[in-house]
Amino acid sequence: MAINKAGKILLNFKKRGTTENNINGGGALLSENTAFHVREAYKAMRTNVMFSVPEEGCKVIGVTSAVPSEGKSTTVLNLAITFAETGSKVILIDADMRRPNIKKILNAGEGAGLSDVLARFVTPREVISASGYENLDVIFSGNIPPNPVELLASDTMKDLIESLKAEYDYIFIDTPPINVVTDATVVSRLVHGIIMVTRENVSRKDEVAEAMNKLLFVNAKILGLVLNDRMYQSKRRTRYGKYKRYYYYRDYERHD
Repeated sequence: MAINKAGKILLNFKKRGTTENNINGGGALLSENTAFHVREAYKAMRTNVMFSVPEEGCKVIGVTSAVPSEGKSTTVLNLAITFAETGSKVILIDADMRRPNIKKILNAGEGAGLSDVLARFVTPREVISASGYENLDVIFSGNIPPNPVELLASDTMKDLIESLKAEYDYIFIDTPPINVVTDATVVSRLVHGIIMVTRENVSRKDEVAEAMNKLLFVNAKILGLVLNDRMYQSKRRTRYGKYKRYYYYRDYERHD
């Protein structure tokens, strides 16, 4: 696969028989009731992202997937929550203006958002919303526009990101599946790195490879892969209890 030849980090986030709607046994979002192994997996991913993007100043991270229904929106939201828990000031932008999910997950109502800012109907201040989590703000997708990719490629989008950098430590951008539309490749020029979300029994190897190649073609920095819905049951019991495993490794580029 392309990831192995690119010398990038591979992040596997493994959860017990979950879907986008029941990650922590009834709710998609991290909370004090979330299983320990799920919270620890997100913390481990947070640490790996921090080390992967060591630049000073605000870090901009894009999240995408190869195809729909791989859990990218839940993953990016929970990752943003995990970063906010460190005391960092974080904002999440829902840039999936075709099939937005963030507002559904947060049970937010309809209203102006990113598309309206990019079309210059409203100012960024008018659409920044509190997420309900400390240190985490959100810009929802807004009204569905006829030209999402043109809006994302506009100078207004670039100016928006630059203005947010002055106020936040981390900016996370939820983008549409890259094999469906080109939005993620357009956004890649604005971010420090991109995380690819995959899902066991949903993602196909050829689809993931195609998505990775599209990102590599535009010279995007791929931070790694997140593998959702991976079932694993340890047979070992220790004094620490039974935990899910979290794997992290770097596969260095081969030199022939």
